[in-house]
Amino acid sequence: MPGHSATAIANEFVRLNGGPLDQMKLQKLVYMAHGWNLALNQEPLVKDRIEAWDGGPVFRAIWDHIKFFGISGSGFLVDPFARNPITTNALTPNERAVIDHVWKKYKPYTGHMLSEMTHQRGTPWYNSYLSGRNTAISDEAIRDHYLELARLGREQATH
Repeated sequence: MPGHSATAIANEFVRLNGGPLDQMKLQKLVYMAHGWNLALNQEPLVKDRIEAWDGGPVFRAIWDHIKFFGISGSGFLVDPFARNPITTNALTPNERAVIDHVWKKYKPYTGHMLSEMTHQRGTPWYNSYLSGRNTAISDEAIRDHYLELARLGREQATH
């Protein structure tokens, strides 16, 4: 599957939250869901480019959408012409499970706390940012990072 739009996945988190989320938190939740989907389901969740910005990994598609069209009062990113929330009806059960897991795991954290997680030395953001601001972060680097997080999580669970 080619992946979904970043804005549609962002709206999945708005739906789970029952209302608006700040942009930094939305960006990081979509990034983390994409990373976990690459690791667990071996395919991209999101088709849009991810860049290493000062504030961490950013989907320019989400940034630009909010910049130019804003969000609805309920927090959803809406289609500027139809004025309906941008959605995807094609999530697989495995993709839905990843989104639900990411939400349960990371919902207590603020956008800044999630950003700090992505800024750690050796993360895909860190390594890409060293090459220059707004550099693309590869799916391969993201997948490898989340596979390592999964491996470390399994090791901690067995000790």
